[in-house]
Amino acid sequence: MTSDTSPSVETRNPIALKNIDTIRDFFSLYLKDKDRFYSLWVDDQPSVLTPFVSDDVAVCKIGVHSGWTAVKAFWDPIFDEMTGTFDWVVDDFIVGEDPNTIVTKAQSAIDVQTGDTWGNKHLRYNGRYVQIFRFRDGKVESFEEYYDTALLNAQYS
Repeated sequence: MTSDTSPSVETRNPIALKNIDTIRDFFSLYLKDKDRFYSLWVDDQPSVLTPFVSDDVAVCKIGVHSGWTAVKAFWDPIFDEMTGTFDWVVDDFIVGEDPNTIVTKAQSAIDVQTGDTWGNKHLRYNGRYVQIFRFRDGKVESFEEYYDTALLNAQYS
């Protein structure tokens, strides 16, 4: 995360607090340190769930990216082919009964040049997101994200 401010956390559950720290690391490493980013994930069967499927956006051709090969096929083009600014601010951490499932409300300021996978386009927008993180033994097991897909598609048209 790039902001010095962080939302207050309403839980005292030690498992949830550890998972929230992992989410903070997740966003702080974004586009910066791929190896450390991957170290936050479970060793077996991590997954990324995307909100839509589109042939226009290369990494979004499937809705569920399950297993390391698929997860890396999703994240590697973001880390390897995007240069510029991809800043995240988490507005809220929502912890329910299960401390291993945490929902975030977040926003981003994106200004990047994409590579071949993304069509070598300049991408600039401010996004708003709802993300669902699921954890196993303190590691990210799955990441699911919802955002304004119309805005993203408009940037790629």
